[in-house]
Amino acid sequence: MKTVFSFRRQTAQAKKKIPATTPGFQFRWKSAYNWIFPALLLLSCIAYLNQLDTLLPIKKVKLSGSFEHIEQQEVESALQSYVGEGFFSLDIHALQKKLGEKPWADSVSIRRVWPDRLDIMIVERKPVARWDEKHLLSDRAVVFAADVDSFQQLPLIHARSEKLGPLLSRYYSMEKRFQALGETLVSLRQDNRGALDIELSDGMLIKVGRAQIEHKISRLMTIYEQQILPRRSEIRQLDLRYSNGFAVAWKKEYLEASDEASIWSNSNV
Repeated sequence: MKTVFSFRRQTAQAKKKIPATTPGFQFRWKSAYNWIFPALLLLSCIAYLNQLDTLLPIKKVKLSGSFEHIEQQEVESALQSYVGEGFFSLDIHALQKKLGEKPWADSVSIRRVWPDRLDIMIVERKPVARWDEKHLLSDRAVVFAADVDSFQQLPLIHARSEKLGPLLSRYYSMEKRFQALGETLVSLRQDNRGALDIELSDGMLIKVGRAQIEHKISRLMTIYEQQILPRRSEIRQLDLRYSNGFAVAWKKEYLEASDEASIWSNSNV
């Protein structure tokens, strides 16, 4: 069986009756785009509100924290320029930075409370030692300006190093060890070479040096009760900067009445 193919020639007149098809574009709104208009509207509203510096002005400030050394009046004075600013336009970070610059301010947190209030929480620094004549050292190993005369009961900790955290930890460790022997550590100094000096409550100085600090202190602790305490009132200084022993500097009044050697034998350490 043959398959017959027939082709129909289209006349010029017939061609004119057939409408020409041209490519077109149809825009179909997809449900995934439904969020665009609300988002644009929201952003526009936020931008508009930010332009209004006095919209919903701040009228109340709630200040909390236990203030022992920060003057509340000083904080209130710093806040005066911000009271009355708009709820949305208030620069929280600038205010937080300004309050955080107060020497006694350890941390500052600020929260907006609708419609016209600020909640401000200030945590004071906790001093644990005197640093020098004009600064204290906090429990977070931060040096800050303060009236040092009011804190003479605190120990003195000073160093040339910027790594104050390890120095403070070392002080806590040594303080416990000397307390166990009935001694009070009142000063811990570290010079620019890292050499360490310790002073006890009656003025006795212990020169530790910069090498093997923990080893030297441990060695001292093992003989302190038997060798040092019996003659504690006669000793002015202990020098631990020796590899196999230590030197003793006697108080002048006891040195004049004694002809003992200033270096104790190695068997004693």
